[in-house]
Amino acid sequence: MDWEPWVHFAHVLASIVWVGGGLTLSVVGWRAHRSADLAVIRALAGMMSFLGIVTFAPAMVVVLLSGVWLVLDAAGDFTELWIVLALTAFALAFLLGAVYLSRTVLRLERLAESGDLAGTRAALGSWLTGYAVVVAILVFALWDMVFKPSAGG
Repeated sequence: MDWEPWVHFAHVLASIVWVGGGLTLSVVGWRAHRSADLAVIRALAGMMSFLGIVTFAPAMVVVLLSGVWLVLDAAGDFTELWIVLALTAFALAFLLGAVYLSRTVLRLERLAESGDLAGTRAALGSWLTGYAVVVAILVFALWDMVFKPSAGG
């Protein structure tokens, strides 16, 4: 059985979940940021932690593992420019998520539970800014996957 189409499918599907889910969460976050209702932001903060663990983290793992599988299946040349760019984009998006965004969500949850509306909105604004950077990186990675630039042009 040829696994390549299935691995490619998993790679694309996980990318859709990561990018599309993040964009959707950003839109909901933007709307909550404009709300003066702390309960709305508190509910979103809880949802962000949940989605990070059960949706985004597994999607990132599938993107990475299936991408590596596809490269190895196609001759294993990790020095091609588009593959280096893809791995760099993945690393940047992952690190921003793991280091900055996860901590921002924890701070957001604490502030929301304490009842500090101004602090909660500021933390949500920080998350929105950080995730905008992640989205830009992921859109670049999608461009890279489609156009596959090479050093030789």
